[in-house]
Amino acid sequence: MPGHRSGLSWPESIRSGLASLDTTELAATDDLHQPTGPARAAMELAARCFGAGKTWFLTNGATGGILTLLAGLVGRGRKVILPRTCHVAVSHAIALLDIQPVWLEFPRSVLPDPLGFLPVVSVPMVFEAIQLHPDSAAVFLTSPDYYGRCADLTAISHVVHQAGLLLLVDEAHGTHFAVAPGLFPGTALASGADACVQSAHKTLPALTQGGYLHLAEALLVRNPLAADRITTALKIFQTSSPSFAIAASLDFARAYLETEGLEQVEKTLAAIQDLATTLWPEYLVSPAAANPVRGEFRDPLRIVIRSRDPVARPATELARQLSGQGIDIELADLTRLVLIPSLDQPSEDFERLRQALRSCRATSQNDNSGEPVMLQKLEQSWLELLVQPPERVLVPGDVLLRPETVTPVPLADSEGAVMAQALAPYPPGIPLLLPGERMDRPRLDLLIALRNNGINLSGVDQDSIRVVV
Repeated sequence: MPGHRSGLSWPESIRSGLASLDTTELAATDDLHQPTGPARAAMELAARCFGAGKTWFLTNGATGGILTLLAGLVGRGRKVILPRTCHVAVSHAIALLDIQPVWLEFPRSVLPDPLGFLPVVSVPMVFEAIQLHPDSAAVFLTSPDYYGRCADLTAISHVVHQAGLLLLVDEAHGTHFAVAPGLFPGTALASGADACVQSAHKTLPALTQGGYLHLAEALLVRNPLAADRITTALKIFQTSSPSFAIAASLDFARAYLETEGLEQVEKTLAAIQDLATTLWPEYLVSPAAANPVRGEFRDPLRIVIRSRDPVARPATELARQLSGQGIDIELADLTRLVLIPSLDQPSEDFERLRQALRSCRATSQNDNSGEPVMLQKLEQSWLELLVQPPERVLVPGDVLLRPETVTPVPLADSEGAVMAQALAPYPPGIPLLLPGERMDRPRLDLLIALRNNGINLSGVDQDSIRVVV
């Protein structure tokens, strides 16, 4: 995990005593589902740290948090305004809760950003969707995205609340924003969101599956029952035996952020800036600066790297080369690498990365074998199909929860078939097709091309997918 660097970010007391934290509900440990003692105190400290009215510890990740958030605050059968660029976990919530998705409409001419493939939701898009669907219950957004780009949540929250809707945010990759408001984009809560989910293990020293669910104080004032509804939903979507080891790591991550976070962030940002300078002009590296005037906000801790030259080979190949040199990549799409440094990443690791990238580039320049692929054209097709919904034939819940109507077919023969599960290039785990949607020729061609260029396809098992009979 990037947040704790295989435990190197933890004190020796945690590294050597991790197994002793794997306990259950005892008088000394409290009950995570009904906290009254130490667990309650830890969650209250987290709420204060992150600016929440109330906070819950999540021990089955942001996925469980998203399900809990939508179940507790939206409920069944309601309309929710959201982009197609949400994580696949949201599609499962849509199916389980019979949510009626209102897809935000992106401009058809949207182009990939060299340092951020996914498009950012804008205020006009949200305003138009609310005007067309005023009976919606909430707007659900992802911010920051996997590339560190953030929506203008302050302006969006104003529009959403004027219409009387809730603003819910998947802030999985932005848990560290709270430590340095002047250096990072504003947190979802500080920007006016009613609730958010954070995935602590992405950027903080917490165990995998560790996360936080926060409700805003303003929401609790307006709706005092919101906390009870979240508590009830959490018992449904989180195990009845939540991990105390994960919970303890969440408490430590909060304490670490408060006591050492700012100092470590400043050191890491300086190292990233130095990396960007030394890799110029061979590579573009994500800038630390944002452009709030244009409504653009970017997490400067997220490292996005792209070659400056026309790319003939997918970035997945470069990721494999770097992996062979002991450097793990968070995400590789067709033309970009995305890396997540820990808050206390040593300077020598950045130097190893710089040398490895230079070495891989030299190897690539000397290797002229193989046919060049039209990555930019393929990327544009991917983006256009990502934000344009295909034909919806069946309700997702009717498909996902009726296994007797499902059969496997070869991916190559699936044109016209209705999907029985989501198909998502992974990472970043954003579906091109949801359960109940029909496979068309452009999406089938794209999926095959992505697979041939090293992109893993979630939902494809040995070249077969599950479709509705």
